[in-house]
Amino acid sequence: MNFRDWMIRLSRKLISLAMLTALLVSTLAVAIPTASAQGGTEWSGTGWVKSATVVDLTGNSPLTQTQAFTAGHSYNVTLQIKPDTTSSVQFQVSMLANLTQVPGQAAFFVVKSPNYAGYNRTSFTGGTKVVTFNQVADTLRLAILFQIPTSITNQSASYNYLTGKVTRAADLTQNTYPLISIVVIGGSSGGAFSATIEDQVIQRYLVLYNQTSNLVSSGRISQSYAPLVSSVLAEAQALYNLGYPDEGITLLNTITPQAFPTPPNNSLQTYLFAGLGIAVVLVILLVVIMARGRGKSGYASSVIGEVQKEMAVLEVTAAKYDRALADRLKSLRDRLGETG
Repeated sequence: MNFRDWMIRLSRKLISLAMLTALLVSTLAVAIPTASAQGGTEWSGTGWVKSATVVDLTGNSPLTQTQAFTAGHSYNVTLQIKPDTTSSVQFQVSMLANLTQVPGQAAFFVVKSPNYAGYNRTSFTGGTKVVTFNQVADTLRLAILFQIPTSITNQSASYNYLTGKVTRAADLTQNTYPLISIVVIGGSSGGAFSATIEDQVIQRYLVLYNQTSNLVSSGRISQSYAPLVSSVLAEAQALYNLGYPDEGITLLNTITPQAFPTPPNNSLQTYLFAGLGIAVVLVILLVVIMARGRGKSGYASSVIGEVQKEMAVLEVTAAKYDRALADRLKSLRDRLGETG
């Protein structure tokens, strides 16, 4: 078999692997909500909430409006609340039911503007999750202290696997999550305070994603590999959107400048390196997905075995052009065998 025929055969196998990967990703996507990366505004108030300041008590630092909240951290959110009109009607400020007390702090609410005419000092109880005020067209400055449970981002999700339905934890960013609400008693909403909530794994993924996306533009990885890097970024983001940021981190960690040597000038060799790179990405993605279903399907083991055989062929061919790349392929094949 000449080199041209071998490349055609390799391309067909890679296409088959790509189709299988797409099938597995679409299978995982069933019944799992999506999550988006960070936007421009991570927390904001509506209605009577005219302004807010946020302090992360766990990290002992103020938060800008472009920073998300972190599950497991404690916060001091101070709101400037201004009702539209003065009336005899009361309004209530309440927090999300599953928020907990800040360690060592008994109060959830602390009035910072004691001269607000709608504030009744004698009946006010700051240790409850709902406080009541008289509606007065003045500004109430209210501090709300709470801790965000880790369960907010860690949720149970079900999806259809090759052998049936599987339930596992999905680690999802919560966008525009309502933490505090204002309700006029017997009337309409007076506004709310919402925030994007992440956890530390999600935040590590987002930092690594941004770093990886700059490797080509900064020149640390050759522009020749831009399509391949973009493909890996897209696959990692798909895993993140499914609620698997830890798997996304594993995939992004395969993209390092050391893994992408300067492409040779010979066009056939360039095609070879591109094919090897695509094969490596597909193998890694298959490992990530199928390792999660290990023990649940013999089909997964058989596919991994076929990929190992193909990797062995790729090693022999790569050795003719780049010994280091062949050694890397062997290392990946060995690791692949450990997951079978």
